[in-house]
Amino acid sequence: MMKKNVYYLLVFVLLQAFPAHAQLESLQQLPEVILSDIHLHRSSSTNHVQVLKDSVLDQNQPALTSVLKFNSPLYFRENGPGMVASASFRGTTASQTAVIWNGININSQFNGQTDFNTVLTSGFDEVAIRSGGGSVLYGSGAIGGSIHLNNRFRFNRGLQNKIQLRYGSFDTRYGSLDSEYSNEDLSLQLAVARHQSDNDFPYPESDKINDNGDFSNDQLSLSIGYLIDQNNTLKFYTNYFDGDRGFSGTLTAGSKSKYEDRNSRNLVEWNSYFRNFKSNVRLAYLDEHYKYFENRERDNFSYGRAKTGIIKYDLRYNLSSKAGITGILEYQNSRGEGSNFSGINERNMGSAGLLFIHDLSPLKYEISARAEFSDKYNSPLLFSAGATYSFTDFYSVKLNVSRNYRIPTFNDLFWYSGGNLDLKPEKSLQAELGQNLHFSNLNFSLTGFIINTRDLLRWVPSSGGLWLPENTKKALNYGFESTADWQIKIQEHKISFSGTYAFTKAMDQSSDKTLIYVPMHKGTASAGYEIKNFSTYLQILYNGEVFTSSDNHYTLPGYTLSNLGFNYNFLKDRVQLGLVVQNIFDQEYQSMPSRPMPGRSIQSSLTFNF
Repeated sequence: MMKKNVYYLLVFVLLQAFPAHAQLESLQQLPEVILSDIHLHRSSSTNHVQVLKDSVLDQNQPALTSVLKFNSPLYFRENGPGMVASASFRGTTASQTAVIWNGININSQFNGQTDFNTVLTSGFDEVAIRSGGGSVLYGSGAIGGSIHLNNRFRFNRGLQNKIQLRYGSFDTRYGSLDSEYSNEDLSLQLAVARHQSDNDFPYPESDKINDNGDFSNDQLSLSIGYLIDQNNTLKFYTNYFDGDRGFSGTLTAGSKSKYEDRNSRNLVEWNSYFRNFKSNVRLAYLDEHYKYFENRERDNFSYGRAKTGIIKYDLRYNLSSKAGITGILEYQNSRGEGSNFSGINERNMGSAGLLFIHDLSPLKYEISARAEFSDKYNSPLLFSAGATYSFTDFYSVKLNVSRNYRIPTFNDLFWYSGGNLDLKPEKSLQAELGQNLHFSNLNFSLTGFIINTRDLLRWVPSSGGLWLPENTKKALNYGFESTADWQIKIQEHKISFSGTYAFTKAMDQSSDKTLIYVPMHKGTASAGYEIKNFSTYLQILYNGEVFTSSDNHYTLPGYTLSNLGFNYNFLKDRVQLGLVVQNIFDQEYQSMPSRPMPGRSIQSSLTFNF
């Protein structure tokens, strides 16, 4: 009955999304650049949002892991280069970190995470980091924060192309084509990329190499924006990832396993403007498919496949030039099957939300709430309230309080040897207080936070020896984050600096022990210098010590990594030569126990712009 009522409600609001043009009293001029995830820029003024520049994306490895590791407060756990990589905000888990693709949550239906080594930066115009709770806007998993992968539609720019070729240590190769064409009404973007490596680096102070760690990843992205008229815009996005990789072993145990990823994401979006209303309709289809081979030399494998359909409708009404209210309705159907599930499992979810934003300069405040409806469990009422106050043109203070959640995954609910249909969603209450300084050449932010999580989902051993999912642990996370960005130009000399620092304490309240894989200190720094056609940059990453056992007996030591890069442009900046030396001091380190990471390595690049 719930499912039928949600369908009726969505049909009604969709009918309201297509007004007759005769009712328009005025026309709104569409901007030259159209953003995909409007809530990130419009409804996040009381959260800290860090948008990474194009130059930052170019300076790092093609996988999103490297970009975020060296340029944000996020902490990464990696089994090795190209292997599984998961990110966490503010001491939360990887499943409490949402990844948002053009406004749609794309975390896996199986484990609730995103493997950041399966996302190549080619094809995305904007990578943004939104710290703090965002479940009202982005749903399950947006507890610690969210990573946003967005496309921007630009018009009247003609044809532009970029080809990038890279080659480096361990026979690592990368090639990409980013092409864009636009006129007055149409904007089209195409990106194709391939990243592969033998990945057979030697283990430091050992006669072993990283055996069975090879990988090859292919990604295709296509985005089309069409201005039907001044009041209607139609957009289409598709992203396809095809990855094959061996799973390397450890110092003590070899491996012959292999893993295949096939992920497809498709989204159609219609924006309409009429009177004081803005309507946004999204239809999305996500397909994730994996195969795991215990022995890559044999044909036997386990598999899983999940298909998700999403209908999302936003309707904004401008009460005035300073105030607006937005209603959000969403329906999601997910179907999953696989070797470790019995039959085809399905779940349906609906949600309704309301956002209010009021700008009373120098004060701006936001209030929002969201209710979830599901055929599998009862979800809490979610809310967010925040305000920002600008004391001067260069100094402001932000405050945000929110309630967020994470739903059980397919693995939690339906795993054949331990799935639990009685699981409850994780719930968290959190607050943050931040301040921003902005001068002509300097941007600085400092944000303190506290997160209180209940009904934390985890798999624990039962009396019979099986691992079972339960709502058990309670966690308390607190600390602060800071970011800084400074640049100056003196005649032909350009100097820049950026940095981040995070102090985090994450405690298991039942045992009063620090949660595993949460560094107390994490910092990054980047310095750049440019003169005429030449530029150079230095990147530094520090990860503090982490506990690897729940009793805090075992640890991994902290480490510092440094990368040094050089670029030279010629032929009127149409061609660029680049060289990067990674881990220049040959630091020995591990992100996971008994899994050494590479020492010093070199990567060269050649880029064409035309």
